[in-house]
Amino acid sequence: MLIEYIDKALEIEDFLQYKLKGTYGNQSYAYSDFCGTQCETSDAVNIFLTMFRDQQKKKTAHVKLTYPSMDVFGHRIYLANNIFQVQINNRSSIIEESKLVAINFHAIYNNETMYEIMKQWEKKLFDYSLSTENDPLIRVYVTSEGLVSEEVRRTGILAMPLMGITFFIILAFTMITTLKKDPVRSKPFESFLGVICPLLSLCASFGHLFWMGFEYLPIVTVVPFLILSIGVDDVFIFIHAWHRTPHKHSVRDRMAETLADAGPSISITSLTNLLSFGIGIFTPTPAIYTFCVFISTAVIYDYIYQIFFFSAVLVLGGDREERRMNAYFWWKYEPLKEEPKNKKKKEGAIGEAINKLLAKILDVWVDFIMATWSKFLIGALMLTYWFFMARGVMQIAVGLSSEKLFLDDSPLLPLVRLQTNVIFKEGGQVAVFVNNPGNMSEPDAVPEIMRILRRFETANNSVGAASTHMWLLPYLPYVGEQEHGSIEFKYRYLPEFFKLMEYRRWSHFVNLGNHQDCLSEKPSCLQKFVFSTGFHDAVSWSDRLALLENWRQMASEYQHLNLTIYEDFSMYSDQLLTIVPVTESTVICALVCMIMILTLFTPSPVTIVTSSAAVLSINLGVFGCLVYMNIDLDPISMTTLLMAIGFSVDFVAHITWHYYKGEFQSKRARIRHALAGIAWPMFQAGTSTMLAISVLALVHAYMVQVFVKVVVLVIFLGMFHGLVVLPVVFAALPFTKTSGPQKKKVAPLQMHEAGPIPKKDEPPKELEDVEKKTKEEPVEKTARNAERA
Repeated sequence: MLIEYIDKALEIEDFLQYKLKGTYGNQSYAYSDFCGTQCETSDAVNIFLTMFRDQQKKKTAHVKLTYPSMDVFGHRIYLANNIFQVQINNRSSIIEESKLVAINFHAIYNNETMYEIMKQWEKKLFDYSLSTENDPLIRVYVTSEGLVSEEVRRTGILAMPLMGITFFIILAFTMITTLKKDPVRSKPFESFLGVICPLLSLCASFGHLFWMGFEYLPIVTVVPFLILSIGVDDVFIFIHAWHRTPHKHSVRDRMAETLADAGPSISITSLTNLLSFGIGIFTPTPAIYTFCVFISTAVIYDYIYQIFFFSAVLVLGGDREERRMNAYFWWKYEPLKEEPKNKKKKEGAIGEAINKLLAKILDVWVDFIMATWSKFLIGALMLTYWFFMARGVMQIAVGLSSEKLFLDDSPLLPLVRLQTNVIFKEGGQVAVFVNNPGNMSEPDAVPEIMRILRRFETANNSVGAASTHMWLLPYLPYVGEQEHGSIEFKYRYLPEFFKLMEYRRWSHFVNLGNHQDCLSEKPSCLQKFVFSTGFHDAVSWSDRLALLENWRQMASEYQHLNLTIYEDFSMYSDQLLTIVPVTESTVICALVCMIMILTLFTPSPVTIVTSSAAVLSINLGVFGCLVYMNIDLDPISMTTLLMAIGFSVDFVAHITWHYYKGEFQSKRARIRHALAGIAWPMFQAGTSTMLAISVLALVHAYMVQVFVKVVVLVIFLGMFHGLVVLPVVFAALPFTKTSGPQKKKVAPLQMHEAGPIPKKDEPPKELEDVEKKTKEEPVEKTARNAERA
């Protein structure tokens, strides 16, 4: 039975090497047609399987199949890079069984044509691997950089169609939640065009960046969802601010008051989002850099469209409203109708009851915020929250896995798991490139290279000399044969050495210059070369990173040789070096930017300190919850966290600005005014964002799932801090505006569809004493002048 498996493996190796062909143009190409000097990379597998089959058939062995290397007629062949899950005889160290065989296909392409040929052959290989799924003997798995890129791209492509579903959900939610009973004051088309704004900004930003030559990466897939959420948030704030303006005023005055109310709030959040995302542009990780460039550019365009395009839309809607044209049928005039007194009284009673109920809810909310016991309750709750989140941050793991990039049904996942659990544990090769070999004819040159080789062979987790691939080891005896015993290094034998069939495989370890220089014994003959040695038991990325740093430390001691360390997965390991410092610097920079912007818009120590602390608290919660949600700190989660930092600012900035801008001497009235002005839009914004992101839960990929979880978490924590924690803190701390409060009469708040609005006919109880002492202009005129100031 064992022989059948070996025969099948040999059949597959031969088929892949010579018979599997990809088509390009009008010709077919096998691997042997374009592999060049790399064709022999699978020879170790062929030799081992052939001898292993003969040994099983004849029960005799002309060659001992030892592990991790075996000697074949004087040539040592290292097996640990290709043969895995090996069972060895304890007495003879001879291989008795192997469960996994890896065949490496390497090739070098010099032009785009050769690259396309390789891609076509690679696709044929992948299709062949899928055809072996039901094979009773051997299952073939395939992976490569090209296949990984295609699979990651498939994740992004699968998520893109969901953008249409998200758009319609957000559109429906926005239009429904901004409708009013009055067919004149309702804003269906305005809200529709408001949702269009983010799409216009996406077209402008993506087109701009594609024109500049930026590449679309799968991680950019989430940018449309983010911008749609950010843009719609601004629409809610704009429409709510418009409804709060007196409808008897001119369109010009209403637009001015709307911009005065909503403009600074939108500007604060847009600036903080831009700066938070912009910081990531300076990270060395290409994926994060590209993501931050796309999202930052989209934020800029979205702000421009909101301020100029959507404000113009509101002006047109205001003009329609002023002419009393129907909101749903713009050509239809809606005359003022005198309704029967009984119906009017009935509807008035119902409306008054709803307003009283909503006002009562708001009053209860404010009573809770102003109560002394609530401060102790929120304080204890926040201390507990900070304790568990800080504990989570201390336990967070920095990790990386390529399987996180794929969909759950990806055909590459089984091999990725084999790599992680078997191949990474049992074997790997580190290559050392000598970029400046100097004059190898000098007496100390070759001994120094050998000492360096020995250091790598005895480093941590190294396999040892049995795993080494060093072209000097066969070349120096060859020189000895030519020089009648002298093994001093000579350049002149290099060209003919690499031409010999026996030694041709070493040619891709060396970069030779002009052959004439070799014959003339000039050092320029040998420009660069590379050697490699094996390592094992480095499963986790942190272990591989530790080995990589150790190798680089050794290489740095030989500056004159200009050594470069390479390992096949070093590009993933290197990313671990940037994750923690980039995350820390991003949080710090975002906090500094937040302080600067708050100082500009709300120059009060209370608002600056409390809001900055709230942003830190939200981010502490997001980072701390990663552990409880089984998410590691990797480039994918770090990109999502960059987004979270920007999102966390929005909720804090809105409530802070509305608290600061109020012109009230009573703290209760100031807090009530802030909640009445922003609570409903914040609820709309948070709900719409969660609806937009929840659609992505249909994509079963780690990259997308992390994004969904973090966004929902940020929205929940942001709304809790903005609507509960910060108002309680504001109520507990003294507050004085830099310019000093302006005394004025302020009407109590009455709830309606879009939230609370001023009620003109009765003064608030908390300002009754102020009203008795002050004689000022009418409420409406004074409030409008204060807003403009």
